[in-house]
Amino acid sequence: MKDPESYMKNLRSAALGLRRVMPIVCPVEFTPPGEYDLRSTNGIMKCVNAIAPLPTTEQLTAKHLAINELQCIMDIWLRCTLDNLEGRTGQDELKSTTTATLLLGGSWHLKVGMAESDLDVVAFMPQKVTTEIFFSSLCEHLEQEASVSKLVARRKAAVPVLSFQLSSVRVDLLFAQFAQKHAVPKHLPFLPGDDMQVMRGMDTTSVRSLSVARVASLILELVPNASVFRSCLRVVRLWANRRGLYSNKAGYLGGISWALLVCFVCQMFPRATVASLVHRFFSVLTSWHWPTPILVAQPSSGIGNTSCVQWDPQHNIHDRAHLMPIITPGFPAVNTAVNVNLSTLRVLREEFARGKSIMDDLRRRGLSHPSSWNQLFAPTEVLVRYDHHLAIELRAPNEEALAEWSSFVASRTRKLVETLQHTPSVTSLHPLPELIRPQEQQENGSGPVFGYYFIGYTFSPPTTSTSFKYSDRRGTAQTAVPSSTSVSTEELARKCVASATRYFLATELDSSTEKKLGMEAEITYRAWNDLPSAVFPGGRSAAIGDHATAVDLSGAAKQKT
Repeated sequence: MKDPESYMKNLRSAALGLRRVMPIVCPVEFTPPGEYDLRSTNGIMKCVNAIAPLPTTEQLTAKHLAINELQCIMDIWLRCTLDNLEGRTGQDELKSTTTATLLLGGSWHLKVGMAESDLDVVAFMPQKVTTEIFFSSLCEHLEQEASVSKLVARRKAAVPVLSFQLSSVRVDLLFAQFAQKHAVPKHLPFLPGDDMQVMRGMDTTSVRSLSVARVASLILELVPNASVFRSCLRVVRLWANRRGLYSNKAGYLGGISWALLVCFVCQMFPRATVASLVHRFFSVLTSWHWPTPILVAQPSSGIGNTSCVQWDPQHNIHDRAHLMPIITPGFPAVNTAVNVNLSTLRVLREEFARGKSIMDDLRRRGLSHPSSWNQLFAPTEVLVRYDHHLAIELRAPNEEALAEWSSFVASRTRKLVETLQHTPSVTSLHPLPELIRPQEQQENGSGPVFGYYFIGYTFSPPTTSTSFKYSDRRGTAQTAVPSSTSVSTEELARKCVASATRYFLATELDSSTEKKLGMEAEITYRAWNDLPSAVFPGGRSAAIGDHATAVDLSGAAKQKT
């Protein structure tokens, strides 16, 4: 089918069955794959499988066992909770037989999960079970389970979640409250309109939680070829992870954003191979004019009797300020990339351009061997690329406390970046979302534990010669540094950064209720030569050459501009 209009008409035909959402993207190319496309697809998938193999049978079994165990735990807790709420005693013959509705979302719903991927599970609870009951009573119940460890409750997150380890599997458990009096459905309806009726009367937080499962399901309806989509998404997820871009908390993109971007490109090129789609992925996003939104489905008008607010930049001034809108299909339409800021958008643009350059070079030279793709998946160079770093050192009494503390700090670090990007003299910021754990500490395994978050940055001479002020993210002036011929640009930048970090520590971390006994955070300036040797995988001696190369490349780029 070579005509895009005929293709779209066929998508809307009854022959393909009823759809909850309709694609909005019109295909731009139907060219069949060439010989190089087939060879390069074979090569890139071999490279991906070598770096990040598919889960083994044993690992998949562990995931399934974890889901079954979680179902049993939730069933027992829910029955006890409903009995208590309805005043039934242990002798009552009419004790509840209700079972919990658990809906799988995220990478495992899309069938692209890796061995280390978390299970994203939505607990769809009856009307009587409130958020307070879920985050108090269920937490107490989980703490009594021998197989549960590293339990962290994030009640203040945009989508509140219970994170914990169940046996050997990490679980993110979200709460959604069914607002209707009849029984909670055991699965989400697949007929148009019915799936939205399920959300009638639900509060905004519950709808957001339920969307974790709904959006994954809708994406699979919207892609022209699910198998090709999954393979392409595996490639993009691996690339984003290796390049330090897979983190919604840090201001980059989370799993659902990457899935939507891949879905968008698959819709544009429905007959392309995996390697060709990856190439098009970088080409499209390199030239994309943000904040033009990425949409994969026609907008939905939603339903009545709901408090949910859709992404609507025409009427919502806050939505108008979003830098990188990547919009979910169905109702409510939500921007999944709301945390992206000026600094992380710059990094993403650079990485898209880097990916395109590598793919262009491979195609020009006709290279398709698996080893040719290794450069695309090279680890991020943040620690060797920058001469100046902010080191956020976190300490905690044990591993569980550090996991809780680092997760909270990670969710706040982007606010520091948003403040620093408006600081005089600071020209670019590059946050590294991974918590760096020094090797010798992991080998020791006793006593207090610690880890680092790093933000690499560059600076340039100020553009004004009078006074210097920086504003926090609310736009409030915090400090002023008078100009002086005796103050170097580097010293000026460091003074401004130091003021901003002190404010961030005082307002976001030290005064937080999430900070518990034994949890500490310290932010210090580190020149590259002062970075702890243990943060480099091969030690400082192995990183010296990489640092020199990165500095040379950076200098060459500046000369070109």
